[in-house]
Amino acid sequence: MDRFARRLVYKIGRYGILIGVGLASSVALAQGAPGDTPAAAPPEVPAPVPPPGGQPAPGDSSATPPAARPPWQDRIDELDQRTRILERQLELAREAAAAAAAVPPPRPSAIVEADDGGFSISSPDRQYQIRFRGLLQVDGRRFFTSDPTLQSSDTFLLRRIRPTFDGTVLGLADFRITPDFGNNTTAIYDAYIDVHPRPWLRLRAGKFKGPLGLERLQADQDLTFIERGLDSNLTAQREIGLELWGDIASGLVRYEAGVFNGNADGTITDIDSDHAKTFEGRIFIQPFNTDSLTFLGRLGLGLAAGTGNEKGVSTLTAPNPWMGSFKSDGQQSIGSYLTSTTDITQTVVAYGRHTHINPQLYYYNGPFGLLAEWVKEYQQVAELTTAGTPFGTGAYNNTAGHVTVSGALGGDVTYEGIKPHKPLDLAAGTFGALELAFRYDWLNVDSAAFPTGIDPTKSVREARAYGVALNWQLNRNLKVDGDYEQTSFTGGAKTGNRPTEKVLLGRFQVAF
Repeated sequence: MDRFARRLVYKIGRYGILIGVGLASSVALAQGAPGDTPAAAPPEVPAPVPPPGGQPAPGDSSATPPAARPPWQDRIDELDQRTRILERQLELAREAAAAAAAVPPPRPSAIVEADDGGFSISSPDRQYQIRFRGLLQVDGRRFFTSDPTLQSSDTFLLRRIRPTFDGTVLGLADFRITPDFGNNTTAIYDAYIDVHPRPWLRLRAGKFKGPLGLERLQADQDLTFIERGLDSNLTAQREIGLELWGDIASGLVRYEAGVFNGNADGTITDIDSDHAKTFEGRIFIQPFNTDSLTFLGRLGLGLAAGTGNEKGVSTLTAPNPWMGSFKSDGQQSIGSYLTSTTDITQTVVAYGRHTHINPQLYYYNGPFGLLAEWVKEYQQVAELTTAGTPFGTGAYNNTAGHVTVSGALGGDVTYEGIKPHKPLDLAAGTFGALELAFRYDWLNVDSAAFPTGIDPTKSVREARAYGVALNWQLNRNLKVDGDYEQTSFTGGAKTGNRPTEKVLLGRFQVAF
């Protein structure tokens, strides 16, 4: 009986409440509660059959009859069987869990997005991205209303066709590639890598806009007027080199400092003509760029400057004077430096110091906007001998600038373009935003350039332009522009002044 008690204690400790319930039931059967029906006798166990030869089987205790099987033993065996089944199921569950843990979880799929900002594919953690954007500008017929000689320039024009590919690698470096197929030509306008370990510390390498020219730095789709002002004649379209830049105090101050090949004004040349480099920089302050002062609008004050040592090279077969030219707001040639493919002595080349100073200003507050800047250029030059050797060095000082004032109905005017309060929706009765703008811009060419550096019968000394623009921003992506520009000139003709240019410009634009 002691062995039976010890076994019951062991079983109760192993199986818990289930064993207790089974034990209670078995004891009740063994003792026989009043009114209970006696339990059926357990089946007889047949005696072991002795092995051949009359020898007793190992462990045979036939001499002592086996004790009768107690009725509670069946319940104990049943519980043992159930426990073994549960233990096996638990073992199988553990094996399945271990196998599932050994298989890595499926990687999240890439994120594909398409909205009014373009199309993009990115990794789930945004560390790798590729974005596709585009710009299409179709200019309407350019009407030159005053000068019959310019009427042949009236034309429809694919002004810009620029797909842009942006991307991010490791969440650390951005890149951009922007070709242009407008004006029936092909060129690369942007191709650079931008490493940004911190917002205040970024390094850009490649081909991109330098820091000179506030209107030049505006994205082409965000311009108030169809063409940039006359001061864009004194800045390069793109530069190739390295630039360290960043935003300090959440954009309160932006700095830019770069070293470039150096380019002639208005050009996008890729290759330097000599070993000397150009250094350019800009400091731009936005004093209201804090949460407590945003109600005052957005004010930007900046100063950009650049200087370099440039030398043009010219031969009769491949003249490369490294000198810019001048265009009107109607994109007509109004001046250029002397260059000849028949007489090398009639060519002027850049030879020495080339310096720019460029104060910049803008202010935007709701529907009102103002953008203004001034550019002063100092360019050392030289004429060429019959052997192509520079001589007779001199210097020209040119200046230009513009002031643009604009107001919007149904939207806000910003440096990044018009922001309609509600996009065009005929069903809802919304129309987007309308912008009305006025601009005054000017260009002064140094009188010292005439006549030894510039032919006064073909190039103007001064240009003064007045313009008005009416722009309809249907939504973020669609825009319709209409401009009227009137420019008067001093010089530029064989006798007297070049005729006043009066031109109507129109544009349909899609940008995303």
